[in-house]
Amino acid sequence: MSIITFQDYERSGDKTQWIQQALVAYRNSDEFKKALDEEKYMAGRNTSIQQTVRVIYNMAGLPEPDFTASNMKIMDNTIHRLVTDRCSYSLGNGVSFPGRHKEIQNGKTVFVDPVKNILGDKFDRALKRVAYWALANHEAYLYVHMGRRKQEWQYTLFKKTEFLPLYDEETGDLRGGVRFWSLDWGERPITAVLYLENGYIKYKTKPDEYSIASLQQAEKLKPYIETVQTSEAFGEEVVGSETLTRLPIFPLYSGEMRNSALDRLRDTIDATDMVLSGFVNDIHDIPQVYWLISGAMGMTEADKRQLLDRLILQHMAVVDGENSHIQGYSQDIPYEAREKCLDRLHNKMYEKYGGFDVHTIEAGATNDHIEAGYWPMDEEADDFEYEIIEFVQAILEMMGVTEGTTPIFKRNRVSNQKEQTEMVMLAAPNLDDQTILEKLPFISVDEVDDILARKDGESFSRFEDMQTDEEEEEEDEGGEA
Repeated sequence: MSIITFQDYERSGDKTQWIQQALVAYRNSDEFKKALDEEKYMAGRNTSIQQTVRVIYNMAGLPEPDFTASNMKIMDNTIHRLVTDRCSYSLGNGVSFPGRHKEIQNGKTVFVDPVKNILGDKFDRALKRVAYWALANHEAYLYVHMGRRKQEWQYTLFKKTEFLPLYDEETGDLRGGVRFWSLDWGERPITAVLYLENGYIKYKTKPDEYSIASLQQAEKLKPYIETVQTSEAFGEEVVGSETLTRLPIFPLYSGEMRNSALDRLRDTIDATDMVLSGFVNDIHDIPQVYWLISGAMGMTEADKRQLLDRLILQHMAVVDGENSHIQGYSQDIPYEAREKCLDRLHNKMYEKYGGFDVHTIEAGATNDHIEAGYWPMDEEADDFEYEIIEFVQAILEMMGVTEGTTPIFKRNRVSNQKEQTEMVMLAAPNLDDQTILEKLPFISVDEVDDILARKDGESFSRFEDMQTDEEEEEEDEGGEA
């Protein structure tokens, strides 16, 4: 399929017909099918091994399905673990911004992050979700929109399997897109929404017609921000609207190379699943013990069956010692070779993706050893965090915020807590309380503000107690005089 661009939409005549054709072309494209594969791998369903069929060659040397062989399919899910680790490493603690400060509100100390307040409470979760799918699909999209009552910003994730992006042919900017969904494509109603810079248009299939060819415009162009007024006489009505400065859909990329986790790991995952599945199938197919019987040509099939039953059930059988002989054999599966192969493939996955394998860290390892183990992951995280910074800054620019917009990340790391705590305590005389708490490994970011607020409250209480004691002493002295 050729790339579908924003200019293709502009040049089209019948917009509804163009959307129908564009969605069919996109869903039949290699890009869409690859995104579906990536979703399946992230869910632990290896599409390559699912299609594998064990074969046997006939007398003519042609392959045929071997229906007698075991065909269990064991699927590894390390790719989900690696992507989750990468995402949580940078965003597990959310993001903060440089303007965070302390204020006294209603007699209590609170910590305020003005930029975070504008983004709202739902932003951290939305950012983590879009980051996960950006790593999984190399690209994901976040639709930023205001609720009808203009109370706070809302965030909706668009994945590659449900969104057709329309990039500008000249600038490469995202100028529009079509989001589409259906519970069962072709069997249930299909809904599509065309997003443009000046608003959005909804399309739906005709009632009781579920083919994409029946898609028709359901609503007129709507602005992204509407002002709603509620009254007893007229109920809820739209009394105004606002125009945004740009398309409120923001793409987040996986990194400089813009490749997905599956692009980097598919061959290693397939090899791991093949080795593991083959090992399990061999255990089932290869008999642990078998017998070779010599001099039994005169025995009928029933006699042979009876002899085998006695061997299996009673572990003994009697044959003519002169003319017949039974020899038992055991068969071992090459376990060590496969274990070494699986270990190497496991290590290769972490090496190729730049992950941190906690199993490689021995108990009692120093922070120097742990830091060295994190080096590849730090490099990959740096690359991804630069994409997140540009992504967040673009969202804030649309919201009208241009200062203090560089997010601060607190990475989730394994550490030697005793050693790290000792280092922080040694430096404590030169640090403020907030920095000390943020550096302590056993205190989470969410706990720091509460601890500082309680400490300020305790200090204020002690100050009030001291003032009360001084006043009482002065009264006592005045009474004595």
